[in-house]
Parts: sequence; structure tokens; C-alpha cells
Amino acid sequence: MCGIYGIWHRNGRPVDLTALQTATSRLRHRGPDDEGYLLANPLQRTCVPYAGEETDRRLALPLLAQAHGEGNSLAFGFRRLAILDLSPAGHQPMASADERFWIVFNGEIYNYIELREELQYLGHRFRSGSDTEVILAAYAQWGAACLGRLNGMWAFAIWDRERRTLFLARDRFGIKPLYYAVTGQTVAFASEIKALVGPHALPFDPDPLVVYQFLADGRLPSPQRGATFFVGVRALPPGHCLHIEADSAITPQRYYNVVLPDNHNQPPATNDIIAAYRDLFIDSVRLELRSDVAVGTCLSGGIDSSSIVCVVNHLMRQDGLSAAQIGERQKTFSAVYESDGRYNERRQIERVLRATAADGHFVFPTVERLNADLERLAWYQDEPFQSTSIFAQWCVMGLARERGVTVLLDGQGADELLAGYRPYDRYLSDLLRQVRGATLARELVLINARSGQSVLPLVRNALIFTLPAPAIALAYAGRQMLRASSPVIRADFAAAYRRAAPANSPSWCEQTSLDRHLRDAIMESSLPHLLRYEDRNSMAFSIESRVPFLDHRLVEFVFQHAPHLRIRDGWTKWLHRQAMDGLLPDAIAWRSDKVGFETPEVAWQRDLLAARPDLFADGAPCGEYLDLPAVRRAVRQWCTDGGDTRQLWRLISFAVWLQVWDDQKRS
Repeated sequence: MCGIYGIWHRNGRPVDLTALQTATSRLRHRGPDDEGYLLANPLQRTCVPYAGEETDRRLALPLLAQAHGEGNSLAFGFRRLAILDLSPAGHQPMASADERFWIVFNGEIYNYIELREELQYLGHRFRSGSDTEVILAAYAQWGAACLGRLNGMWAFAIWDRERRTLFLARDRFGIKPLYYAVTGQTVAFASEIKALVGPHALPFDPDPLVVYQFLADGRLPSPQRGATFFVGVRALPPGHCLHIEADSAITPQRYYNVVLPDNHNQPPATNDIIAAYRDLFIDSVRLELRSDVAVGTCLSGGIDSSSIVCVVNHLMRQDGLSAAQIGERQKTFSAVYESDGRYNERRQIERVLRATAADGHFVFPTVERLNADLERLAWYQDEPFQSTSIFAQWCVMGLARERGVTVLLDGQGADELLAGYRPYDRYLSDLLRQVRGATLARELVLINARSGQSVLPLVRNALIFTLPAPAIALAYAGRQMLRASSPVIRADFAAAYRRAAPANSPSWCEQTSLDRHLRDAIMESSLPHLLRYEDRNSMAFSIESRVPFLDHRLVEFVFQHAPHLRIRDGWTKWLHRQAMDGLLPDAIAWRSDKVGFETPEVAWQRDLLAARPDLFADGAPCGEYLDLPAVRRAVRQWCTDGGDTRQLWRLISFAVWLQVWDDQKRS
């Protein structure tokens, strides 16, 4: 896991070395173990690596401060978090054996051992034990088609000095971030927005339509459209790549999407599907344990993270994983609370610890720490976020760093893959379209029993999603137009952007079937945002977070062979619950109380607002967008009578985000 940066002045203008170092240094938390640079002259086809102050001296590279030459119009910057091959041989920027290709890479390729063996058979030779060198050889062998052979998470850039082309790629599901900015003939890219925005680069300029949609509806920028909160900064969408030449347009190209089933083939027997899923999930965890540093696991007490803990325990017993890799006992990391509430899952966590004899580590997030860390959290996150659960995850990552663990496995992605967020409306609408009346009636009864949701609203929502997608989008737009403006948003700001927002309808309006809805959750509406939170939180503490549920083999298997087993007998994640039989305690596997990664948010916000009485004071930067007297009245009313806690958090998060960037600009 690392931080990468690059810039190419395609008009030949030389790279500003001070700006290059500033941008790279803003990513130091992503890679405190090593530092590296590359300067390239595209016209002369020269590439020269350089060292920074924290580069391993054994490499004997010249310092960047000693660089000279006016023709260096392309540069890479790199910060390394050493995970595989901890020696200097894993240093980046890294060159292919013939020095034609140069790469900066953030992520992990879990099947690098198998790929290396295949490439060696094809004649490639390797000098290191790193997965980075495997990517270089794979690109040299197969070009952009190498992406389909990679199993892992990645964001990388490869410079081809012979063809003078720059290739950028991001993994299938956007686990690893990659942003880019185009100004005139200059293209820059980075792992985080903060490397692209600041006195050394683009000015801080919030995108007003994105801001309006966040404040009014809680909508986040569209990942598939590459949108961000920053004017001029784009995210390379999940499953996309970029080919850049000296005079080419900058147009992302999709190389991957989740393929939906054609529903024409007879599915295999249910028991065979369950067994195949179980084998794939175990193998996904096994692959993601590959590491040359200590590995631990996040444990929330829910079925997803608990499954990973139990599978790791199974692999330790059956496959004899090395103690150096895991420890004599698996380490888990959890957020729990002194107060009681549905958010406190310590009882479930301890049940898993007893079943596995894992070494459990606990952190107790508090509002006092939230108040103390909020500006740091906002800075590392880069963009506003929707709830305080992100802070709880921040605390878990900090705990892992304190305990000396560098890699964490986490259950992210399971809800989107296996219908964990209870998307009963789409499931039932599928049954209606298929005219499966007996199954529909039985599932309504069982869903009511499992979740407590009333039958009539379930039927009503299912009927809505039998409508054509354009009708749903039109109804959404009409409702938005008729809805009163939020009183806390400045009237002039709302008037300018309120009419533009409904035309940009959310992607869920088009996803009327369960398969389409879950693909959208994976690629657009849900998972990309959660992955962004997790990446920033983990990397703030120089932790690599891995997500076994997003092994592309597992995702594709569920969509192609097991879509009908996601929800059954009123149970979400039915397939996974069945597959974990004998591995996961039944009391965890068959929990019916769906609890997200929650916090005591109401109490926290009340105490936080009391500790920050001037957060919405006149003159605050957020006053450009918010009616501050109206916000203060809304805060007083919420503290007295309660109300929309998530909306209030959005105001807090947005205000702090603006203040942090305003302070950066002033400093």
C-alpha cells in the first residue's frame, strides 16, 4: 500500500521540483517506509530515478535536489508502505528489466505468485519478490489486457518511454483511489485529492452542485461519473483506465463491469452452489493473508467480519499459516462503548472471540476524542462524510497501528454483494414480475417475522419498482421540485442549483431489479463511498485494509450462479449464512437484528455542538452556502426536540471540512 503522484506537462514545460516534493509529501502517511521520484524527458526518451530525504540509502540514488535538465516534463512521486518484499528491491518508481516501462503502484495483487510463475514460463525474469514487478511484466506481455488477469486492489500509472504514453488504471471495484486533474496541457494524478489541491497545485474550489446535493439530500458525488467535491479534480471510476498521449483527449475507458445473469440457464443444485461459494470465500481470505508484515482482522460482531475471523482461524488450524504472519493467536480489533445500545456489539464480538480463541483488542470511541480529532479526520478524509461511524472506524485503525499490525482484513462489500441492506422491495418486485404469487406470499410473511417490517409498505414499495425506470426517475424529479427548499441552505445558493439537482437523478432510480440494484450498490451508489472512507481512515495510520468479499471471483460467482440465493425464507445473505455452517457460531450466522457500524450519534452530536458553540457563528466559511442564523435555530430545536440526526451531521461535517481547507489556504 502506498501513495502515488505524477504530473505530465504535455507542452514540454519542465516540472516544478518543489511542487513535486510538496505533493508527494502530502501522501507520506500512506507510505512512511520509503520515498522515490522519477524525472522523464519524453522527447529524448530518458528516465532517471531520484531519491528523497527518506529514500533507502542502499539504493545509492542521486537526491532530487541535485536534479537538473530543462526537458523533464514528466515526473512521478512515490511513498512506500512496505508489505511484500520489504527489501530495497521493492522500491518505486520501478522499471521493467529493459527500462522501457516505469511504474508507481498503490495496492496489492494477491495472485502475484501464480502470475509470476506464468510470466516466467513466458520468458520474463524477476529481480524482486514484489507484486509491483509482476504488474510491469504483465503489462509488457499483455498490455492493458493484463488488468483482467489481476486479482487484487490497485491504482497504478505506467510510463512507456518508447511510445511516450501514460497508462492509468484503477481496480474493478475502486478499492484503491486514483484522482486526476487536467489543466490546459497538464495532467496530474494522485492517490488523494490533497496532493492535487493547494498552493502547489489547483486552488481549493468546492463544486457548488455537489455541495448543494450533499446539503439538501445527503447525496455524494457520483463515482461512475468521476465527480468529487472539488472543481477540477476527477476520480478515475472503478473498473476504468486511461490512455494518455501527448495530444490525446483525457477520456476514461471502462474495462470492467459486473455482468448480470441472463436467467436462461438452469442453476446448479443449491447444495453445490453453497459448497462452491464456501470454497471461493475461504480461498479469497487465504489469498489476502499473503503478506510479509503482521496481519489482523477488524471485528464488529456482525456476520461479515465474524466470518473472516472464523475463516482465518480455520486456515490457521488446517493450512498451518505461519505464526510470524498471524501470530500464535489471531489479532482482532473492535470498537465498543461504555454505554448500552444497539450500537454496542461487544457481546457478539466476545462470542466470536470465545469460538476462535482470537486475541481481541478493543477501543472505546468517545465524543471527547471525536472533538479532539475531528479536524484531522476531515483532513485525511479529503471530502465531507455522512455519519460518525467513520470516526469509529478511525479509532479502530489507530488501535491496530498501536498494536503493531500493518494489514487488516475487513468485511466491506458483503452487504452490497449479498443483499445485506434488506432490499426487500426489489426482491419482491422481481417475484411480482415473475408472477410467483405463492413464493411472494410466503416471503412476505417470513420477511415480516425476521425483520418486523409491515406487509403493506413492503407490497407498496415492491409495486413501485415494477414500474419502468423512466417513470420512477420522473416521479423522483417531480417530488424534488415540489419539495420545499431546506431552510438552512442560503436562498440564493438553493435557487441557483435546486433546479439542476433533479435532472441529475440518483442511479437507484434506474435499478428496478435486485440484480441491477446490487450492481449499482457495488459500482456506484454505496460501496465506492464506504471504500473511500476505509482507505482514508486506514492510510491515515499507515494501515493496509483488505476486503475479501470483493475478490472478483466471488462477486462474479454470486451474480452468475447464486442470485436467487441471496434472499430466501426472509433471510438476507442466506447463501453466506448457509456456507458458514460449521465455521461461524450459529448465534452470529443467524442473527436477525441487522445493525450497521453504528455509534451513539445523537448523544455525541449534542455534546459536540455544546463543545463548539461557534461552529456556525457569523463569519464561518460555511456561511457562503448556509443561512447561519437558520442553522443555529435548527441546532437549538434539534437539541430540544430531536430531529434528523444525519442531516445535522452533514452540516457539522461540511462546516468542519470547509474550515480545515480554509485554514490550509491561509497557512
